[in-house]
Parts: sequence; C-alpha cells; structure tokens
Amino acid sequence: MSNLSDFAKEDKIKTGYTPWREKSPENAKAWAEAVDGYKSGISASVIGRWLKQEKGCPLTDATIRKALITAADE
Repeated sequence: MSNLSDFAKEDKIKTGYTPWREKSPENAKAWAEAVDGYKSGISASVIGRWLKQEKGCPLTDATIRKALITAADE
C-alpha cells in the first residue's frame, strides 16, 4: 500500500472543472458583459435570465448570483 502523496503522483485520472465562462471566447465575452452590467446596477436575476436564454449558460441562478458578487468584489 502506498501513502496518499505517492498515490497522487501515480494516479493517471485527472479531474477538474472548467468554468462556463472559460469554455469559449464567446462565453468569456458574455461573462465580462454580465459582470459589467452587474457593476452598473443590473440585477443578478435579469443577468441570469439573459445568460441562460440568450447565451446558453447552464448555471443555476444561485451560482450566477454568487459568481457575479465574487467577480464584482475583485
């Protein structure tokens, strides 16, 4: 039996999550527009509907809201 560090070094299965906004240049542009809109006063719920209906974003309203808040604070 190996310890965790040795196992991790040898493990060939790589997992990870790519955020929706990083999956394409179009998504990145839409996300930047969404953050700018949020900073200018457009509500997160309106932005969420726009991202989902117009841009095909699969995220939930709660996830979009949290991401907008985080991005606006950066």
